[in-house]
Amino acid sequence: MSGERVRSPGAAFLLAQLGGHSARLWTARLARIGLEPREVMLFRHVALAEGQSQQQVARAIGLPPSRIVGLVDRLADRGWIERRTSAADRRSRALHLTPAGREMLQRIMVVSAEHEADLTRGLDPAERKAVIELLHRVATTQGLIEGVHPGFAEPNADQTRDD
Repeated sequence: MSGERVRSPGAAFLLAQLGGHSARLWTARLARIGLEPREVMLFRHVALAEGQSQQQVARAIGLPPSRIVGLVDRLADRGWIERRTSAADRRSRALHLTPAGREMLQRIMVVSAEHEADLTRGLDPAERKAVIELLHRVATTQGLIEGVHPGFAEPNADQTRDD
């Protein structure tokens, strides 16, 4: 084995190292505004596709429908998400952001931008864009769900889409 290889970690290690560091910082930043990463993931998916059922959102983020109930309950109890009867199927409940939820989503976006700026502060804008493009390609090649941290999804969850 090459001494250089032992001394200089490869891309996989560096990605894991940065991922762990980023996740710790992100969790701490969210805690300051009273949220946890799974709640933010749910917020994002509801905002991107308002009116979807809990089951549809659960599949999109890789969680079993039974696990999303508690997340939705917590955000609904805070007045940020509401369940409405679906226009397409009256037996189903559709998820929507409330006005207070939209305000919280804006706060999340500010925290997210601060997090991104902090983690990429050593890069100029062109380098940052290149890193994002390369990492997106790697994530896509690995079959990861866009916008969903694999540590939050459950490996056996039904991730088929209703597109």
